[in-house]
Amino acid sequence: MTVDEIYLNIGKSIVNAINDEKWSRATLDIEVVGTGVVSYNGEYSTDNNETKNISVRNISRDIRNWIRELHHITTEENDKKWNNAIFNLNVEGKFNMEFIWDEALDAEITKLSKE
Repeated sequence: MTVDEIYLNIGKSIVNAINDEKWSRATLDIEVVGTGVVSYNGEYSTDNNETKNISVRNISRDIRNWIRELHHITTEENDKKWNNAIFNLNVEGKFNMEFIWDEALDAEITKLSKE
């Protein structure tokens, strides 16, 4: 699967999980730890500027595999590490994804793995 296909699948999953017909933007916060343990949660804004949570139960379970694959592809051949990402999507289908390295999270995981 290509990066573009992964982005498309993530976007479709977010749209399918939103139960509100009138929304303007959505955000999915993603965490990847170690060999790919993935957690995610999200929220969206309605046209009335109300913020609601996205029910992760309504997001395809395949998203974990897509995120693991995206992590592998984007970190495989470069020095850019990330363990957090934010996927932003608007109602027109435009999106961006921000990749973040959280040093504190990495230190916590390293510490816990040694216990």
